Amino acid sequence: MFVGNLQQFHMVEISPDTTAGDVVALMESQGALVGWAGTGGWMVFEVAQDFGMERPIRSYELLVDIQSSWLKDKTVNYFMLKLTPLASTLARSAIPSSSPTHSGYIEWESRRGKWSKRWVQLKEHSIYLSKRDNGKDEVLICSLSNFDAYQVTRPYKAPKPFTFSVKSTDKLSFFENTDDYMHTFSCSEKDGKIWMEKILIARSYVLYQEKNILFGSKPSGNGAPSSNTVLSRTGTRKSSSSAQRPVQPLVNMPPVFMASAVPSLPHANVFEPGSLLSRQT
Repeated sequence: MFVGNLQQFHMVEISPDTTAGDVVALMESQGALVGWAGTGGWMVFEVAQDFGMERPIRSYELLVDIQSSWLKDKTVNYFMLKLTPLASTLARSAIPSSSPTHSGYIEWESRRGKWSKRWVQLKEHSIYLSKRDNGKDEVLICSLSNFDAYQVTRPYKAPKPFTFSVKSTDKLSFFENTDDYMHTFSCSEKDGKIWMEKILIARSYVLYQEKNILFGSKPSGNGAPSSNTVLSRTGTRKSSSSAQRPVQPLVNMPPVFMASAVPSLPHANVFEPGSLLSRQT
């Protein structure tokens, strides 16, 4: 796990239940987030080097789910903790009660290197394209149920200074047409930051509505009840003396008889009369 840059690295064990918020809390407890310059709060970023882009990971997202979508034959992707003003915007407490909307003309890359000006609409946590703002020919290009916003960080030949993409959070192999896997846009930096924020918030809304299991409390690691669970035991009852059972011996022994109490048996000669061993009486 990188912190701030590629020079600071910390080993972090990621389990199936590890969230981005867990990693931030761990790094804070180890003092790894002290003394850094920047504004905002700490968030884990997914750095998708295979596409030259990155995005902030919400505190309740599972890191294993993100790793599973990476291309297995490329090991260039990684996680990095960074300071960002989006930390408060994407906090769990900031999830809106309704999905945000936004619209405007921006450049859309219809195919590699081919850009077209389109009216783009964010509504109903989905993104639509049309040639004009009347929306008569609008086309749905993706739903934020399985897409998220990424800022392009690699130098990219685009008509405007700010470039961002809406990329699937699933594996590329799920798509018959790979052109549907990612959609790239270009606009001014001011407009681009607004688009990024709106799409990220809309995605947060979808996660809360469709995957609210991420927002539940975790069980303790050893399988014991959480600290909110109160355990109690029934008081010991003292039985009355009349109901007590008599004390039983640990081992039942036969009664002991005194030798004097045993009647003596008459002496009997067990040998045949006339034999050498026969006693004379």
